[in-house]
Amino acid sequence: MWRFFIFLSVMYILSTIPALFTSDAQALSNVNDVQEIGFDEKLASSIDLDTEFRGESGETVRISSFFGQNKPVVLSLAYFTCPRLCLLGTDGVLEVINQLDSFRPGKDYTVVTVSFDPEESLDAIGEKAARYKKALAGGTEEAENWYFLTATAENILRLTDSVGFRFKKDGEEFAHPSGIIILTPDGTISRYLYGVQYDPRNFRLSLIEASEGKIGSSELLNKVLMFCYQFDPVGKRYALAALNVVKAGGVVTLTVLVAFLCLMWRRERKTH
Repeated sequence: MWRFFIFLSVMYILSTIPALFTSDAQALSNVNDVQEIGFDEKLASSIDLDTEFRGESGETVRISSFFGQNKPVVLSLAYFTCPRLCLLGTDGVLEVINQLDSFRPGKDYTVVTVSFDPEESLDAIGEKAARYKKALAGGTEEAENWYFLTATAENILRLTDSVGFRFKKDGEEFAHPSGIIILTPDGTISRYLYGVQYDPRNFRLSLIEASEGKIGSSELLNKVLMFCYQFDPVGKRYALAALNVVKAGGVVTLTVLVAFLCLMWRRERKTH
């Protein structure tokens, strides 16, 4: 019975392999497009504090207003109408903030989330701001220290270039990496944290380093970037990177099943 079950499972997975790996080969074949997306770490560099942004109510905000208060700044880059990775990344920022009782926005640091879509509407900004501020564990005082901004295309590029954030417009959406940048109280880049979820210990230590004006370095394992899309040169579109997770899962499952099948056959031969 077990052999019949394993046989059916293996045959099913084998039948899906051609489709899985064909699309993956196409998605990775355009090296130039892949290289246009990611982070170039610019540790110890300063951002342009004179850059102007637009707040959730439409007011003009100079980025320098978030610095010079002896508090580090957590900078996240996302566009507020993103249906995929930006949502997860901003959720990750909220989650790690709420996991730390000893370090809180306003008292210990400031959080700034900037949209890199210059066409972002005030309604979209306001909706996201209201959602995340309401979910903060500390209430109104902390909510007032999480800012949601956007700007003109020129000013957005001034900021993204200064922190080494590389993204690309594709139709109505963007291909981009996911991560946060920790800045010192004077606007110097102290550390990068990558992904959509952040370890509370690393987050806390990064804030302590930045508050003391120290410059950290990203761990090798922390440099695994997550992308909204990978370029498909056939469809001229970006395919969801999550598909690669499914492909990897299929390969792992197949490997485990084959190993189990071989083990059972060897045991059966020994019994005979």
